[in-house]
Amino acid sequence: MEFTFGKAYKLCSVKRIDRLFSEGKRLKAYPITVMFQETEEEMEHAFQVIFSVPKKRMRHAHDRNYVKRCFREILRINKSVLENHLIKCNKKINFAFIYQLNERIPYQELEQKLLDAITKLISEIKDEK
Repeated sequence: MEFTFGKAYKLCSVKRIDRLFSEGKRLKAYPITVMFQETEEEMEHAFQVIFSVPKKRMRHAHDRNYVKRCFREILRINKSVLENHLIKCNKKINFAFIYQLNERIPYQELEQKLLDAITKLISEIKDEK
């Protein structure tokens, strides 16, 4: 099991990001909103992700950076569940995690919320079959 989270997992293409936010489906797992879209494009891994913490919600950059850093770490550790499911279903997706709270929450609580969001995403992908 590989615990790296390199550039190949990060959604960087402006075209893909625009398409994700204009055509993608929205899934709410308070305080995280997940935007996701199945794709047929060639990718190195089963998914690519982008993390967003709006400046409108969190004024201080150090708070926004903390939340994004925690998101990356949590997904790095728990990506195998999502990746194995996507490989088994033979699907590739692009998705975004958007943080919706106005304040920072502790790492353990944020981890639980993100794992709930990933579980909802997996169940939503199962329902699409």
